[in-house]
Amino acid sequence: MKRNVLFVFLFAVVMTACHNNPPKENPGTIEQGEQVGSSKDPLELLNDSISRDENNADLYLRRAVMYVDREQVGQAMVDVNKAIQLDPNNVDALLLLSDIYYLLGDDANITAALNRALEVDPFDTRPMVKLAELNLLQQNFNLAFGFIDNALKVNTFNPKAYFVRGMTYMAKQDTVSAMKNFMISREQDPSFYDPQREICAIYWAQHDPLTESFMRSMLFNFPDQPMVRYDLALFLQDNGAPEEALAHYDTLLMLQPGNSRLLFNKGYVYFVYLGENQIALDYFNRSLESDPGYVDALYNKGHVLERMGDYAQAKTIYRQVLSQYPNYRLAIEGMNRIANQAE
Repeated sequence: MKRNVLFVFLFAVVMTACHNNPPKENPGTIEQGEQVGSSKDPLELLNDSISRDENNADLYLRRAVMYVDREQVGQAMVDVNKAIQLDPNNVDALLLLSDIYYLLGDDANITAALNRALEVDPFDTRPMVKLAELNLLQQNFNLAFGFIDNALKVNTFNPKAYFVRGMTYMAKQDTVSAMKNFMISREQDPSFYDPQREICAIYWAQHDPLTESFMRSMLFNFPDQPMVRYDLALFLQDNGAPEEALAHYDTLLMLQPGNSRLLFNKGYVYFVYLGENQIALDYFNRSLESDPGYVDALYNKGHVLERMGDYAQAKTIYRQVLSQYPNYRLAIEGMNRIANQAE
């Protein structure tokens, strides 16, 4: 699925604004694994309930949500429209309809569904915040701010509204204003993960001395968020604590044993920070076994072999990298280093 549900889009804007692109040999990113579901299919239970009560809008809405979770967008659209047919003033159904249109890339109908939700309940701030998100994605920043202002006029306690306003400021590269709004969002809801990750990203990008303590606080508060542990590991390996970084990668690998990025990052720590070339080579090989197309792991395998004096094999690997990415600068530099060795 190419687009995430509107209310869960997160870090694209802030990560672009806060972080420079790392060099190709730097560690990659980690993706959170799927959660394991119940052995008893809840969809079948809902189907049975609907067959017994065919005019229950709430049941169709619940099944539509389930279909969205399973990326069955067509079936979700049928069910949410049935729910709205049975209950035209169901704001929850209209909000879900807007999310489904977002998945389909239909911005015009997203707006229509959210405007209809506002007509039904002008004091419901959820469609206002969603309209702000949509306009943020469309880079209509003034409209985004306007919808957030309207939501906060209704209720100043709205952590999501402050978060979206912070993201809008980030898109405008106003980090100071963004931080203020992320802080308010965090204060209003300490369990809200999203603004805290953005605060952490800003601290990190600005080399703020609070970065490490804030990361450790996040790990304490959000132990089930893999990205929190991953970010802390990245920070530690770059700031004089590679052994602790390895321990965090090991914890993550217990959850995702074949994750090529984690395996690569362990190899990178052993290679760059600990000087353990053979161990690094083993991890780069394991990363490539998991993902044969992982070009950064392939380059770093060549780099380790070069450091170990196996220039012929290193040249072969650099050529493989350049056959896929002719402008891969680090591989070009590696070839030049080896050529200079031969002179």
